[in-house]
Amino acid sequence: MKPLIALVGRPNVGKSTLFNRILRERSAIVDPTPGVTRDRHISPGEWQGKQFLLMDTGGYALENDTISMAMLEQTMRAISDADAVVFIVDARSGLTYVDLDITRILQRTFKEKRIFFAVNKVDNPQVALEAAATISGGFTEPYFISARDGSGVADMLDDVLSSLPCPEGEAAEPDASIKLAVLGRPNVGKSSLVNALLGTDRQIVSDIPGTTRDAIDTVFKRNQQEYTLIDTAGLRKRTKIDAGIEYYSSLRTEKAIERCDVALVLLDARVGLESQDMKIINMAIDRKKGVLILVNKWDLVEKDSKTSQRFSDDLEQQLGSLSFIPVLFTSALTKKNCFRAIDSAAEIAINRRKKIPTSALNKFLQEAISQRHPSTKSGKELKIKYMTQIESSHPVFAYFCNNPELVESNFRRFLEKRMREHFQLDGIPVTMRFVQK
Repeated sequence: MKPLIALVGRPNVGKSTLFNRILRERSAIVDPTPGVTRDRHISPGEWQGKQFLLMDTGGYALENDTISMAMLEQTMRAISDADAVVFIVDARSGLTYVDLDITRILQRTFKEKRIFFAVNKVDNPQVALEAAATISGGFTEPYFISARDGSGVADMLDDVLSSLPCPEGEAAEPDASIKLAVLGRPNVGKSSLVNALLGTDRQIVSDIPGTTRDAIDTVFKRNQQEYTLIDTAGLRKRTKIDAGIEYYSSLRTEKAIERCDVALVLLDARVGLESQDMKIINMAIDRKKGVLILVNKWDLVEKDSKTSQRFSDDLEQQLGSLSFIPVLFTSALTKKNCFRAIDSAAEIAINRRKKIPTSALNKFLQEAISQRHPSTKSGKELKIKYMTQIESSHPVFAYFCNNPELVESNFRRFLEKRMREHFQLDGIPVTMRFVQK
């Protein structure tokens, strides 16, 4: 198990900048607005051959509003989970009342934790001298660092990692987890679904749209299979995305789609499928990801015996050519079908990686052609000789024929539909290439 290092401190002391500096990538959103990071954000890192997990946390704040209290709870859980804690303060403002409050909490509640005291934004010798004269945290001797330019970070990281047990033989292994991106418009219940699956409030849940801003990864196991849940910021229409934080959140969501195996697209059952939902679905399909639609908040809909069937029929009509995407009715509040959604997503992920023998494909092709011989408007005969699967991250099939230009769209749709039925390819984009023999 890799050791976990948590970065804690009040808002806007540079935790996310340090997080990105240590990981050498722009993983966490950095913005001068206090409170940009709200949930815990965990990513794997490596330093001098040692592997670890680094956790960025929401800033500790004294405000009594709902979001601030949720951020405080997440910070306390982060400290409890961590093997080592880096407590960060701002050199330019010195120790504030909030910093002193955090100090007392750390000293009283987490006595057994290794706590490292980092004074950030030390960008020149004068600032270092002023900070040294005024700051004493009572943990380790302060590390004077600049997360922005990296000075002092290496020495601090050396000491933090040397204090932690390092598992033997921790060479990187292939990631066998199934990656599921939890997607949808703001306030459809994405974080609530993640919490329902994990059985604990690992993400901040609020009825305020836009609460989740970063894409957050959480790993869990079900039936001996490991899953990585990527909870994401809600996607809004481009015209409604501000030039600041929400723009970067949207980019993180698109990046989450790139990383996932299956996109869980949540709809609000009270609203149904909207144009922005279709854009999210198309974004996943265009990137050749598996897709499962979850109609969430189903418990809030007044129903009779035919409500779900009517909803499914309307949804199928709206999806059109994408009606191969499976649909489940869920409730994160009551946990209705939440775990069934994970099992369905696992089937989609497995089928997405499926390699079908060429002999089985050609047997299918012969049966399909016997049911419906390909006709052409030109009167010329289309002859499909054989087919095979091409190596790819999703199902790609090559059909070898006498003239690819003779293949008409209705016959292409017929073949795709039959293939999905025969080889269980629901929820998966299928690429069909007709090649001249």
